[in-house]
Amino acid sequence: MKLKDKHCIVVGLGKSGLATCRFLKERGARVQAFDISKTIEENTLKDLGVEVHLGQNPTGEEEADLVVMSPGIPLDLPFVQAFLKHKVEVTGEVELAYRFAKGSFLGITGTNGKTTTTTLLGDLLSFVSYDTRVVGNIGAPVIEEVQTSGDDTFFVTELSSFQLETVKEFKCRVAGILNVTPDHLNRHGSLENYGNIKANIFMNQEEDDVAVLNFEDGFVRSLGEKCRAKVLWFSVRQRVSPGLYLKDGQIISTLKGEDEVLFARSEVALAGDHNMENVLMAMCMAYSVGVSFDAMRMVLNVFQGVEHRLEFVRELGGIRYINDSKGTNPDASTKAVEAFEGNLILIAGGMDKKVSFDTFVEAFQGKVKTLILLGETKKMIQECAERHGFRDVILVEDMKEAVERAHSIAVEGDLVLLSPACASWDMYPSYEVRGEDFKSRVRELKEK
Repeated sequence: MKLKDKHCIVVGLGKSGLATCRFLKERGARVQAFDISKTIEENTLKDLGVEVHLGQNPTGEEEADLVVMSPGIPLDLPFVQAFLKHKVEVTGEVELAYRFAKGSFLGITGTNGKTTTTTLLGDLLSFVSYDTRVVGNIGAPVIEEVQTSGDDTFFVTELSSFQLETVKEFKCRVAGILNVTPDHLNRHGSLENYGNIKANIFMNQEEDDVAVLNFEDGFVRSLGEKCRAKVLWFSVRQRVSPGLYLKDGQIISTLKGEDEVLFARSEVALAGDHNMENVLMAMCMAYSVGVSFDAMRMVLNVFQGVEHRLEFVRELGGIRYINDSKGTNPDASTKAVEAFEGNLILIAGGMDKKVSFDTFVEAFQGKVKTLILLGETKKMIQECAERHGFRDVILVEDMKEAVERAHSIAVEGDLVLLSPACASWDMYPSYEVRGEDFKSRVRELKEK
């Protein structure tokens, strides 16, 4: 694919958009960049020779050979349809990066657990000195790592549904789906459509590639018959073959046919069944590229998880504070609630993604003492809680008030848990910023 002197348009100037602009300019393309925000710092792009348009999207009538969309921007907008009508290719940063990258892609997707699994898989590969780049939805845009990649490079890539919407040629040597539960229905319309977009991760795989599937998720399990690649299974509840499963506190492999006990669950630092699913999937993927189980065991013994996912912040007066800002949908936050014995003061609420909160509220039984709600969904979640008979609800305006109210009512032995069950975008630019706000407010608290 030649980019020199091509007319390229980049829509959205977040991390991936900015990296894409730099990549295109380095290859001699003519670049226009658009972002509906008026507060983007544009000097760096102008210094690169990028024509910047803030406060607007393109019209779809601009001269263009290629349009690269940032993942947060819907593809059904009129200007996108106009470009497609004019036979202009519309793609995403991951797809563009793939066309220029050397090496192999290991792709991880799913509604929940992607970041933990991606981080762990990156650690497993790095431990045995593979040239490992942990990229995608987790942090560095893929396109930033393309220039220095080689034939032995492994791109350990977290992929959101937004990123998988625009793949065409993108292919993973090893790809896995953790789970598919309701999320982003405001963007994708239905759970079926959302799941089918997730399944794009297998779209271009061939018989020599590997697909890793969660046997306990009905939708994911159904993909096993559709994958052209060799399928490996994982399960925390029952025997699967070929793959890995958990039984009687032991991790067991059927990857070579017969059952082989690898090591005890107690040797894995991460707690919770949801984290064991993450562990088993990462192990299957690492095995597929030659990492030994002995090496995995050493990494798993010390791997503590990721920031903003059930992250311990501090203990004050016998009260523990936990940051689970990465709980951006009801299923993720349900798992967070289930990870603790009880005595929870739960802070939740955020942007409305058009999903149900019933299952989330049902998990409160015997665990949540008080629910503190903020954001645009606070009254919606309150109404859901009351329908289920839970009425100990406090509505607040911001994180500062939420933390202060939680602190004022908590007693020794309680646990204050931020797990919003919603996206952050009504109040924060990202779940990371939301989590940092929570942590800073908690650290400001004084003994009662």
